[in-house]
Amino acid sequence: MAGQRFADYAKWAKMLPIPRIRQFREFRTTACDSGSVSLLALLDLSAAFDTLDHDILLARLNTTFGITGTALGWFCSYLTGRTQAVVIQNKHSEDTILKYGVPQGSVLGPVLFTMYMQPLSKVIKHHNVLYHMFADDTQLQKSAHTKQFTELVQSIESCSDSIKQWMTVNKLKMNDDKTEIMPVGKQSKLKLLSETSSLTLSDTTVTFSTKVKNLGVHLDSNLSMDAHINSLCRTAFLEMRRISQIRHLLSLDATKTLVSAFILSRLDYCNSLLAGLPDAKLDRLQRIMNNAARLVLRKRKRDHVTPLLMTLHWLPIKARITYKIATLCYRSLQDSAPSYLSSLLKPHVPTRNLRSADAGHLVVPRVKLNAFGKRAFTYTAPSIWNSLPMSVRLSTSLPSFKSSLKTHLFREYFNP
Repeated sequence: MAGQRFADYAKWAKMLPIPRIRQFREFRTTACDSGSVSLLALLDLSAAFDTLDHDILLARLNTTFGITGTALGWFCSYLTGRTQAVVIQNKHSEDTILKYGVPQGSVLGPVLFTMYMQPLSKVIKHHNVLYHMFADDTQLQKSAHTKQFTELVQSIESCSDSIKQWMTVNKLKMNDDKTEIMPVGKQSKLKLLSETSSLTLSDTTVTFSTKVKNLGVHLDSNLSMDAHINSLCRTAFLEMRRISQIRHLLSLDATKTLVSAFILSRLDYCNSLLAGLPDAKLDRLQRIMNNAARLVLRKRKRDHVTPLLMTLHWLPIKARITYKIATLCYRSLQDSAPSYLSSLLKPHVPTRNLRSADAGHLVVPRVKLNAFGKRAFTYTAPSIWNSLPMSVRLSTSLPSFKSSLKTHLFREYFNP
């Protein structure tokens, strides 16, 4: 019984606010397409996991989440009675009882921290600011017209001050020195904001940044993704150089595993954010994949790469982006994706009957700017979904959809 109750609590915890880079990019591109500017604030906490108060956490689990009885006893036993010691050259310090914090590296650590932070959402909502939290990462965002930018800055400042006060009461500390603020919008709109280049958090003045790193993704004020692509290229070529130095010692399967783990995984991480970028930018990433294919199959630099990609069954960069967005779209329509994605998709209602060619399609909204509007999920996802064959869209399960989708994209790119 207690195990079932804990499973219900764990399921509920997954519904707590978590960071969604896709949604932040969606919100910004939509705002930019309408002519507004956005302000993104990335708040930093000092030693967040080490400062949680056990008494506050257990009380919150009880009062806020309704965890009682045996399940609450499990959490109490898990948190209390832990000790810590330091060992240096066979010398062992005295054990110290840990009265604060949750074990890092554990499965429960991030979940408990998120549950500890849950009341913070009410504080942020009071200021009418969009927010997302994932463990110790708290992100704020709000958009407005350039004429209202001063009020926008004041709103973020007021919200940040309230957050800091809440954290002080709950024995957490916000690190103002590492907090980053970045305005986002069209270059012509951002030039109008040159007079305002910072905001004040408590007694600390935070200067606006032109680019930030958000959960491993490098974002810039114009959403050009240049910083992210530059970082990807540097890291991927470094890993490729390292693998190439030991390639003669590796088997084919071992090389494929290393390349998939250290290179392809980086190219695929959040690659849906690259949708709609110019070909010149995506070609840089494609060259990385081409060189990786030559490395795996031990081919020369000038060897034609298409047969190599077909042999390895690797989809090109553009197809991988399409694959990711289409999969997100399928999951959204099947109610297995976050609700914020599902809410962005609207089914198209045929004007005549269900046998119309438009049956099963999604509504593609009108946009103003190719650089922003056509890169938003609300535009790219329906466009890609509507272009898929009916047999792919009608897949009965996610595995069968992925299999059919990859087969379709493979034929489309290699057998046009």
